[in-house]
Amino acid sequence: MKKYKYLILISILVLILSSCKSSFTEADRAKLKDLQNELINNNLVFKADAALPFNSQAVNNAINDILIRNGNSASRISLSGDNYTLKIVGEKAVFNLPFYGERRTGGGYNDNNSFDFTGEIKNVSQSIVADSNYISYEFDVRNDTESLNVELKIFSRETALLIINSSQRSYIKYDGHLNIEPIE
Repeated sequence: MKKYKYLILISILVLILSSCKSSFTEADRAKLKDLQNELINNNLVFKADAALPFNSQAVNNAINDILIRNGNSASRISLSGDNYTLKIVGEKAVFNLPFYGERRTGGGYNDNNSFDFTGEIKNVSQSIVADSNYISYEFDVRNDTESLNVELKIFSRETALLIINSSQRSYIKYDGHLNIEPIE
């Protein structure tokens, strides 16, 4: 009798696990291909709606004490209406994004902690990630003091995730959306 119970349990588990397939269809692939072609032939503007910083627990505690009053938290800071962007224009990236997190080395004598610079894009790669249904747009860029590895995960025009890994700061993510502008 025990043997049959185990057999039934294993059969149910196999059925459940085998039914967990990606729902990525050819229509989804076609939509992403069309969007990818638009990205190649136009300028791309990522507009940030929220910052998702990665911090240590000590930093989270300090930031939560400050941000809790306005409805934000250390793990999600609303940027709606502030017009923070990343523009990809030709072979240049124009950053205008705030930074919330830990800086690993000194930032010089200025008080500008944000990503606010224009840099030349290097090592560009763009691909469709079918199992997660998004376009991955990756590149490297440098400013005067640090180098950044940037990945833009584009799910649709309305949904995108920007991930920035810095040589001097903790990594940060931004939720947002896209605008595609014609090349002038």
